[in-house]
Amino acid sequence: NKQRICGRVVLVPGAPKAFTMEAPYADAAVQPGFTHAFVQSFFVILATEIGDKTFFIAAIMAMRHSRLTVWTGAVGALVVMTVLSTLLGHMAPLLLPKAYTHYAAVLLFLFFGVRMLREAKDAGEGASDELEEVELELAKKDDVESADALMADEEGGGGSSSS
Repeated sequence: NKQRICGRVVLVPGAPKAFTMEAPYADAAVQPGFTHAFVQSFFVILATEIGDKTFFIAAIMAMRHSRLTVWTGAVGALVVMTVLSTLLGHMAPLLLPKAYTHYAAVLLFLFFGVRMLREAKDAGEGASDELEEVELELAKKDDVESADALMADEEGGGGSSSS
């Protein structure tokens, strides 16, 4: 049960000041609802996950193992990571001053941004290692399927060999 007190949201009624945080929207009527937050987080995560390393890892694993098993594992891992990041995003501002969490977020964003730029620079102009591995795995799978089909044709065609 949240209470609005002078621009602050008290998460626990009667809690000390350390357990309160500034409301991002001063007027509750302007505050975006569930749909806005859901759509925004859905599309941001979708845009950042497509083409990510985990995207290629899931594709490679789906070639080697049951697709349902790989999908269940990937979704389960995403759920766990989402719960952990949501808890961290909720708890950090409660335990640390807002300025510290703001600067920590800025530093982490810069760190990971610079790291991604360095990886992109080192990758060169060719396809990524993950994409190359997926293409190689697909080529191997096609070769195996072609060989299996050829063997089935030879066995079913009645071709006999006698000495």
